[in-house]
Amino acid sequence: MRIVIMLLLALAVAILLALFPHVADQPLRLEAFGWIFESRQGPFIIALLLLLGLFWLLRRIVVAIMAGPGHAWQALRMGGRKRQESHLRDGLAQLIDMRGDLGARHFRKVRNIIPSWAVSLLRRSPAPAADQPLPGEDDDALQIALAARITTDPHANPKPDLSTRKMHLEAWLRTSPEAPLAMQRMLEIAEEEGDWERAARLLEELWNKGGRSAATIRPRLAEAYLALAKQKPESALDHLRKAHRLAPESTGVLLALGRAQGDEEACRKLWSAHLEQHDDAQIAEALYELLKRDALKAYRKMEKLKIGKMTPAQAWLRAQLAHDANLTGLAMDHMQELVKHHPGRLAWKALGDWHARESDWVQAAHCYQKALQVEEDSPEFDTGSDKV
Repeated sequence: MRIVIMLLLALAVAILLALFPHVADQPLRLEAFGWIFESRQGPFIIALLLLLGLFWLLRRIVVAIMAGPGHAWQALRMGGRKRQESHLRDGLAQLIDMRGDLGARHFRKVRNIIPSWAVSLLRRSPAPAADQPLPGEDDDALQIALAARITTDPHANPKPDLSTRKMHLEAWLRTSPEAPLAMQRMLEIAEEEGDWERAARLLEELWNKGGRSAATIRPRLAEAYLALAKQKPESALDHLRKAHRLAPESTGVLLALGRAQGDEEACRKLWSAHLEQHDDAQIAEALYELLKRDALKAYRKMEKLKIGKMTPAQAWLRAQLAHDANLTGLAMDHMQELVKHHPGRLAWKALGDWHARESDWVQAAHCYQKALQVEEDSPEFDTGSDKV
């Protein structure tokens, strides 16, 4: 700051002397200690300013020598770095604003603080997903990863086609096979393609490597095994058992596993055990189709259960079996008790069907209307309590 003030002062004096030359030509006489110094005012003032500048320069040199050569180099280097940072900031501003040459001129001046591959990344960042170039053999791993991440962004609009996204992800996984995000995006592609074998493998890798929490992966992996069982019937039972271990309460898995076992007794035990703990209308309906062949025997077994420990699904099943066993009075009492405490579409519809068979159309219509009034997003039974 002081050197700037000195330079401004010298410039002002030079301008004044140029504007008033007669003042500069006036003689100047100094006497001190027997010495006499004579000169003109203009040259004297300029010489004095030059002397002060020389003194400042000598002082800086002495300070630099005392501090060591590293300090002088650092001072020069910091000045250059600040200029480069200024160019970098201007280049980024042009790139973000999408104006000018997108910062190309500024980036050429900052090669000492930002490498060329980083410049390439910066140039790819603003490009939308559909405009990202396909990965090349000479592309840097970071360029491939960034392009793949932008291309497969779930919120990209317009979204590139499936083959383009898959190509980017495969290149990303070749350069970074341990990248969790690449695996997650490839998992979405596999699910979209219906490639459930690859989806299951990717989910297992993510789980083993800690890429996602177990609570997130378990239901998706069970769904993948369930879909894989449909694709490969020859190994369906193994896949369904894996799915059941992952999601033991899943209705879809339980239904598929019970039917794939090929053993009605094992299927009955599986579904009955599930109904003892869960109010699952779909399992109850499937189990009813098995038990209604010998409805009286099945009802006698369920009659031994304590009423207070039965789930609403079990109560519905018991009432249906009683009705099929021609125990009409007991069946009606059971179902009316169920709709009183746990009304649901399935229970009201069963009552309506029974009244319709008896040609009691008024009561049947009333029951069907009640069934329609139940909210579509409500559970099949009112599960405010899991026990009747």
